[in-house]
Parts: sequence; C-alpha cells; structure tokens
Amino acid sequence: MRFFKNKRIRNSLLLNLSLIGLVAAAVLFLLLNAAIDKSFTALEERELQGHIGRVADFQKTSLRSITARSKDWGIWDDSYYYAQDFNSAYEDSNINAESFQNALVDGMAIVRFSDGAARSFAFDREEGEELPELATDLRAIVTKPDFVEKVRKQDDVQSFITFQGQLYTIASVQLRKSDGSGTPPGFLTFIQKIDSSKTNQALQVSTTIELGSSIKDTVVAKSANAIEVAAPFKGQDGKTVASIALHLKRPLTEAAKELLFITFGGVFFLIVGLLVVLSRRVKTLVLDPVERLHKHVERIRESGELKALTAPAPANEFGALQGEFNNMTTELQQLRAQLESQSFTLGKSQSAVGLMHNIRNCLSPVRVILESLDQNGDDPLPAQAPRALEELSAPALDQPRREKLISFLSAAHEHVGAQSAMQRQQIREAARNLMNALNAIDAAAEGERDTRFDERCDLAGLLSHSGNIARYAEDIDVMVDVMCDGHIAATGNRVLLSQVIENLVTNALESIRETGREDGLIMLSATQDNISGLCSISVTDNGTGFAPAMAAQLFERGFSTRTSKSGGLGLHWCANTVRAMDGELTLKSNGNGSGARATIRLPLWQDEAIQNQSAA
Repeated sequence: MRFFKNKRIRNSLLLNLSLIGLVAAAVLFLLLNAAIDKSFTALEERELQGHIGRVADFQKTSLRSITARSKDWGIWDDSYYYAQDFNSAYEDSNINAESFQNALVDGMAIVRFSDGAARSFAFDREEGEELPELATDLRAIVTKPDFVEKVRKQDDVQSFITFQGQLYTIASVQLRKSDGSGTPPGFLTFIQKIDSSKTNQALQVSTTIELGSSIKDTVVAKSANAIEVAAPFKGQDGKTVASIALHLKRPLTEAAKELLFITFGGVFFLIVGLLVVLSRRVKTLVLDPVERLHKHVERIRESGELKALTAPAPANEFGALQGEFNNMTTELQQLRAQLESQSFTLGKSQSAVGLMHNIRNCLSPVRVILESLDQNGDDPLPAQAPRALEELSAPALDQPRREKLISFLSAAHEHVGAQSAMQRQQIREAARNLMNALNAIDAAAEGERDTRFDERCDLAGLLSHSGNIARYAEDIDVMVDVMCDGHIAATGNRVLLSQVIENLVTNALESIRETGREDGLIMLSATQDNISGLCSISVTDNGTGFAPAMAAQLFERGFSTRTSKSGGLGLHWCANTVRAMDGELTLKSNGNGSGARATIRLPLWQDEAIQNQSAA
C-alpha cells in the first residue's frame, strides 16, 4: 500500500511537470516568434529605409555633381565670350572627347539669350565618337522658349531628362566671367547619362532604370523572398520622367525563421533535460524529506520540544502537509499583495514628487522673468523726451542746443532698444525653461523603457542654460561663471542630463541662501579626458557646505541638510539618473561653511572621442 501511494505521487508529479514543460515550450515558442519577428522586421525596415535614403542621396549627388561641372565651364571667360560670337577657337581647344571624359559629361550646349542661337555637342565617352543625333536632341530641348526663360530667371537649373531611350541628368547655368562678373549673354548646359551599371555601383544592389514611369512617390512592394522598391526621377516640370527599381532580397526573413527554430529546438531539449533531472531530484530532495518532516512536526506539536528528525514519515501524510503549507502560502500571498499595493502606491507618489521637483526647477526662472517683465515692461522714454522733441522742432533753436537734444534723444532711444533686447532674451529663456518642463513631463509619460541614453549632449549649451536658474533667482544676487573646455559632448539623455544639472544648480542656490547672504557664486565647468574617454561636469558653490563624512548619506532618499525646507529627493534622483547613463555623481566639501562641489562623470560622445584621439 505504501509503495502504491509513493508511486502514485511520483506519477502525478511527473505528469504535472510534463504538462508544465509543454505549456512552457508553447509559450516560449510564441514569445520567441513574436520577439524575433519584431526585431528582424525592424532591422529589415531599417535596411529598407537605408536603401530608399541612398536612392535619394544618389539623385541629389548626381544633380549637385552635374551642376558643379556646369559651373566650372559656365563661369569662365572663354565660355562667356564664346556665347557672344561662337568662335571656332573655343571649339577646337575645348570641344572634344577628352574634355568630355575629363568633365564626366556626355553632352553640352551653349545658348545665347539675345537671339536664341545655340551650339550643342555630344560624345560617346567610351568610344570617343561624336553623337550628332544626341546633340541635336539636346539643342532642341534647351532652345525651347520656356526652358530659356527659366534659366534666364535663375542662376542654375537642374533636373532629370530622357534622350533616345536613356536617362540623363541635366544642369544649366548662366554664363559669367571667371571672376563672377558680367551680364550673362546666355547659358551653358551639361548632360550626364545614368544607366543601370552606374546605379548598381552607387547603390550596391541590383537596379534597373524604367523609362516612361508615371509613379509620383517611392513605391515598395514586398513578396515572400524579395522586396521591390521603385523611386521616381523628376523632370524640370516636376513630373516623373523615369524611375529606378531596386531588387532586394530578404535574407533577414529566412534568418529569423532559422534562428527561431534553432533557438526553440535548443531550449525545448534543454527543458526536457531539466524536467528529467528535476523529477529525479524532487523525489530525492522533496518527497522523502517531506514525509519525515511532517512526522517530525507532529511530534513537535504534541511534545512541544524540538527534537532531531530520526525516522521517515509515512508517504500518505504529504496531503496534510500540503494543506498546512497552502494555508501558510495563502497568508504570505496576502501579505505580499498588501506589500506590493503599498509599494506601487509609494512608487507613484515618489515618481510624482520627482516630476514636480524637476518642473519646479524649470518654472522658477519663468516666474522671476515674468515678474521682472511685469515691473519693467511699461518703462517709457524719459519724461523729458516729448519736451525735447518739441524743442528740437523749433526753427530758431541754436546748434549747440540742438546737438545736445539730439544726443539726449539718441541715448534715450538706445536705452529703450537695450531694454527691449534684454526683455526679448528673457522671454526666450522663459520659453526654453517652459520647453524643459514639457520635456520633463513627456519623459515621465514615456517611461523608463522608452528612454534613450545614447544621445549626444552638448555640454556648453546645457551649462549655459542651467546657469540661468541661478541668474534669475529670487531675492538673491548670484554670479554664475560657466567654463567649458572647447566643444565637449557627452553620451546620455539630453533632457535628463539637463534636469540633473538644473537640480544641482538649484541645490547650490539653496545652499547659498542657507548662509543668509544676499549674494553668492556658482561655477559650472566641463572638461574632457580623451585617454579615459570621460568628461567631467562640475557645479561649485560658496554655500553652507557639509561635513565630508556626510557625502555618501546625501544620496539617500529623503535625506537633506536643509532645515528650512523639505527635500532629499533631488540628489537621490540625480544619482540614479546619472548611473542609468553609465556615469557617476560625487559630492565633495571641506566642511560646513566652505561650499561644495558636485561632479558628474559621463562617457564622451563616441564620434567626439574618436576625433579627439585622432587629433592627438
């Protein structure tokens, strides 16, 4: 009977473990499929957008290149005078296959504005032979009245065009002398052929040029194993004259499927192995000891004495032990649910307090600026200005008096102008602080999972703007000194780093207020170390300071050295935020009354670090 019951428990356990394994495998397959499909789809989309972007860059580069070559020939004394008389000397020395090969163009035309006369030339750059038919077609296009009128109104015009079943870039520039002077007597036009071999080489994918296409925008068509992308080439009138088709394969899709099955297969067999081992270990480490443990618990309950476990307990007592364990588990679950509810409520409260703390730092300068504008916004010209204007209009006013009045009114006008400029600067600063407040709210709404810590953070601007919190402080005159060693950029989150620095400046400002003085000094500085790849941001004040032994304690939640206000969240939040950006925040002071220095160390922006190392 005992053997039967033991065997029955083991079978139930094996069945349960097998069911759990199958459910876990199914869930794992679904999760892996969702994660891998999402990741590889994002990678494929990023690669697709890269191809589309390279097509646009290729078009822009082609137009800029042909325009630059047109200007090389068009802004030239020889071309300028050639348009006036079409002399043969110019054609003998410049119009040949070698010149066209050097200029990387296939056709050229020069048109005179006065009478519409034109000369056109075309060469096969590979064979070195003239192409009279292409030259004739080119001349027919560039001598059209609407084409001539458009070039007459603009210094240069460029677009795409088709000739004889081929796609070309075409650029026209007004003819001028080599120094850029002179009235344009006409214009010069260059064309350059674009074929599949050129686009294949430039885009590094298989492409075809389709003439007569009517698509207006880029079109993407996806199939199971390939992606077809078609992008238009626009003519001078903005209409599509041709399109380029990119034939892309989808290796990432196949790789995603292979990765899914390989990963799932490996994990599935790992689960099977773990279940086999677990079933054996559970029997040895759980079932047998539980029998002994239950009997031992009964003896302790009956005798009230703690004794060593000596004899094994009957196997059929596992049910009673499970009931007792379940009761205990239920109580623990209730306690845990209460704790999680309280932790969730506390977390929401702390997040709200942190957000309000950052918003208060952003809005404090705005309030001071608005109060200043309210007090000084109606400051008119001096009271004597109207009388001075009236006196100045008198015909009999002597010259010395007139000059004195003009000087007075000029000074008054300059004063009003300077005051207006200062008010505009204050309004811009208030707008920037309001934007920082909005960014703080947006960052809180996005949540930590959406926060990026790989952004470029230009420290000169961040330090300058953060210093304005102290410059516009209320009831205290603080001098702010900002020093940034060159163009330093850190890697992190620009909005969060700005909030951290503003928090440190606010703490420095409050520390100065605690001294009871009406003035103070805050220094913000940034340096970089190319060897270590780190930059340092320091905020130094001449406030109350603190005992060196308290430095580590200042980062604890709720701790504050201030007695006049509640606090303690700012530095705790700052330290956690800097740590999330792979940085470090330290505080240093030589004691009470000696001021303090907060130092942030962050990784340098990667590109900046590489450039500085190369320069070194």
